[in-house]
Amino acid sequence: MPQIRFRLPCRQEFAQELYRPGVISFARILWGSLGSGIFLFLLSLCSSTCDIPLLSPPLAATCFIGAACPYLHVARPKPAIIGHFVSAIGGLAGIALATVLASSSPLLIEIKLGLAVTFAAALMQIFDADHPPAAATAAIPAILPQPVTAWLFPLHMAWGGMLVVIFTFVWNRVWFEYPVPKLDCSTRWCGLYLQRNEALALLASLIGTLFMALKPISNILYAFGLLWLFAGTLALMWQHFFSRSRIKNEPIEKICNI
Repeated sequence: MPQIRFRLPCRQEFAQELYRPGVISFARILWGSLGSGIFLFLLSLCSSTCDIPLLSPPLAATCFIGAACPYLHVARPKPAIIGHFVSAIGGLAGIALATVLASSSPLLIEIKLGLAVTFAAALMQIFDADHPPAAATAAIPAILPQPVTAWLFPLHMAWGGMLVVIFTFVWNRVWFEYPVPKLDCSTRWCGLYLQRNEALALLASLIGTLFMALKPISNILYAFGLLWLFAGTLALMWQHFFSRSRIKNEPIEKICNI
């Protein structure tokens, strides 16, 4: 039987145990719905103002996850940014391969879609960046024109993901910690539930995002931002490979997900 809660927004209404199936919370519905709409409005405004084209549908889903499902792993900064970045790369690779192998096939679009999502899913799992909305980042260019040239597309989507992370951080920290702790692990750096190398990679990505937003002022600053964002996303992609994780002969409760 569902638990229905009519309390106004307060810290208690955003406790993790209330983010479970069967709990219908007025505070969560209000805060999550408003946040989702505000995030997408701000994202679209930034995209048009800064002249940085994005694919809005997959990022709209990221906005919802950040505002309404912040305790999920897929709502953490790394999946939200790297998921879109590697899915854009995987999608473009799948589309290119399909074009080479089946250019005259009547099933070309279907093959493009299948390969694009296959490659994107593989990359998201390899780089510990599972983010379901990013599958659409890979699939949409198979049926519709991509919003920007291929070599810029992954970085533009990472820029959009970084903006959603910023919005999620500001919006949710009114009531609780974001990013939230990973499972039973409580690693902190600079007051955030992030490992040091993860936080530094996010800082580089943030610097790149801010400089890219200056595109209407200077293309040089925009290019500088692209380089910083590229460096930050690369560091964030590979971060978990260099984090300490000893699994053999350790009890499962002592193992930290990285």
